[in-house]
Amino acid sequence: MNANETSDILAADAEQPIEDVELEELRRVRRALSKMNQGIENMQYQMKYFNSNVSQTTQLLDIWVRVLSQTVHNQGFLLNEEWHGSSLDTAKLNDLIQRDIRRQEEAERLAHEAELRREQELAEAREQEKKRAEQALAAENAARQQPARSRSGVMPGRRPPLGPAARGSRRGAGTRRGTSSIPPSTNSRIRAPR
Repeated sequence: MNANETSDILAADAEQPIEDVELEELRRVRRALSKMNQGIENMQYQMKYFNSNVSQTTQLLDIWVRVLSQTVHNQGFLLNEEWHGSSLDTAKLNDLIQRDIRRQEEAERLAHEAELRREQELAEAREQEKKRAEQALAAENAARQQPARSRSGVMPGRRPPLGPAARGSRRGAGTRRGTSSIPPSTNSRIRAPR
């Protein structure tokens, strides 16, 4: 062996323990990291367990709040002197429902009666209109059947009857136009025309 080879072997021997030391240090770091990883996993498991406990506690508290609320509600019923039990409440509720049904039926009946009255009034109005039309037609037919009269109301070829005007009993006979047969009063403000 030559000197170079021995120095290389000696250097390799000297380097070998340094590599072992570095390897051992790496193994210790790896063990520490592995323990840290296990610690983190344990912490994660414990956090899940804690979260589950918090959820269950919240549910239990919600149930407890509902129980307390119902207890207060029941206590209010028991201390109320006007409350006589649920059977009486049910009977009152049924009475209210029946009253509402009766009101609704009454309203429907009144609406139906009003509709019938309207129909009856319409039928009566149609009947009256029909009677008026028949009377008008009958009057028209009667007018066609009567002999024609002149404008003065006298039938052609006949003499007019003598009425009060023909006999001389006209209204105002014996007075002049513009004069009155009533003597004027002395206190009257209206004066007779001269």
